[in-house]
Amino acid sequence: MSAAAPQTEVQGAGGSSLPTKFLRLVAERAGSSFREAVQVETTPIEAVQPGQGEVLIQVHYAGINGGCETFRARREFAFASSNSPQGPGQGPPTVLMGAEGAGLVAAVGPGVTKLKVGQPVAMNGGHAFAEYCIAPERSCTALQGSPTPQAVAVTLSGLTAAGALQGTAQVKAGDTVVVTAAAGGTGHFAVQIALAAGAHVIAVCGGATKVQALQGLKHEPGQLRVVDRLKEDLGSVLEQHYPKGVDIVYEGVGGAVRDALVKHLAPGGRLLQVGYISEYPHATGYAPPAHLQQQNQQQEQEQQQQQAGLLPCEELFWKGLEETLPEGRRIIGRIWPRDPMTLMRIKQNLFKSFYEGKLEAWVDPHALQAYQGVPAIPDAIDAMLQGGHIGKVVVRVAP
Repeated sequence: MSAAAPQTEVQGAGGSSLPTKFLRLVAERAGSSFREAVQVETTPIEAVQPGQGEVLIQVHYAGINGGCETFRARREFAFASSNSPQGPGQGPPTVLMGAEGAGLVAAVGPGVTKLKVGQPVAMNGGHAFAEYCIAPERSCTALQGSPTPQAVAVTLSGLTAAGALQGTAQVKAGDTVVVTAAAGGTGHFAVQIALAAGAHVIAVCGGATKVQALQGLKHEPGQLRVVDRLKEDLGSVLEQHYPKGVDIVYEGVGGAVRDALVKHLAPGGRLLQVGYISEYPHATGYAPPAHLQQQNQQQEQEQQQQQAGLLPCEELFWKGLEETLPEGRRIIGRIWPRDPMTLMRIKQNLFKSFYEGKLEAWVDPHALQAYQGVPAIPDAIDAMLQGGHIGKVVVRVAP
């Protein structure tokens, strides 16, 4: 981050001048959980002046990704380098928290050509657990109208689903697609994208409210089968109703769910490992109900015998690996398209569909009301890991 002054005089929301200081979440050292690691820091506004190709954003809404932020706080996997000393006799650096968000451009740095002060944007790659943050211009998307929590959901959770299904798996009409955590932040986008492509979708969720929400998505008769994992065993459903297997799996749960789905991949089928939340530290909302646990344990033993040697979810996901199985089946850890231009086109089309009303962006209403302001973000992380939300968990940061 450059110390150079912004090119443009900064304005806050409604044309007001910037405050002299603001709140943000930081982690000075690793912790076992997000809550343990982070603290609220009061920061001088001069500390976040944008450098070359960067913009300063006044954050209105921040997206919650409980798994990613837990690993960032624990300084594991992709974040392990932040646990190394900065130099001789020095400790690890302070880590800024958060990723996706939406707000207003407050200042632009040298070399910024497309964004202007006051413009509403959504961003990836910013440290959005803050009232103000820096983000590269290239990671920002100009928005229509005001910043919204729905735009936060689209910019990363929606793009993950579109990039994986359209760019990597190349979903098409006639495919049979399974989406796990289908009522969650990225899952509900995956269901819609697969349906729009003409695929038959098996949407896996937990609870009657989530079932009802998924059944309300636009689809043709017979195109959508919703599986309530609290009442039905997924493996049994696939065995009975889909004996030829499934073509694509958009999988974010991991554990026994992933193993059951690998077993039911059709020849040439692709499993996209977009997460593994049942295995995350402190995730509590993804265990099967008691009446299915004994059945699942027996199935797990059989699957472990049949699938010995499969790479762990965390290794596939964080290293971006791909595992090839018999008959052309694949488990894909690198779910993003390799061509950046392809991803850019997918992102443009995704936002176009959103603004044309062809793509719903769900934001959990309880979380949006209950968790407001930077200090409430650890509570939102804990709630997301419990699994009761519908859609994306988003925190209102701006007052």
